[in-house]
Amino acid sequence: MTNTTHSKNGKMVVCLNVKDLKASNEFYKKLGFAQIGGNIKKEWSIMNDGENELHLFQGHVSSNTLNFRGGDVFAIAASLKTQGLKMTSDAKKESDGSDGAWINDPDDNTIYFNTAPGERRFNT
Repeated sequence: MTNTTHSKNGKMVVCLNVKDLKASNEFYKKLGFAQIGGNIKKEWSIMNDGENELHLFQGHVSSNTLNFRGGDVFAIAASLKTQGLKMTSDAKKESDGSDGAWINDPDDNTIYFNTAPGERRFNT
């Protein structure tokens, strides 16, 4: 068991930057995923296979991203900074009203902490 000093990160969702949303939707349906949300006309889709959630974005994210949803974004960012990590974008209230913060791992993978107003919290 890992001893961690920061808030729980929240629920992890993999966000993929796709070239063709319709083709990607069809591919993931063949892997057992169903579309449970999103807006194809606005080029994003939420897929779920009963256990795993996958977000597909055409033109909305610049790279594949691990998105942690429902955590206390400000507490997580503060904890990471006290551990000597540099945030790509510090915790802030975003234009859509959600709390968001960005960091990159040592391999430059993007990690996004985000919690929308009214979203289920996973750290309580």
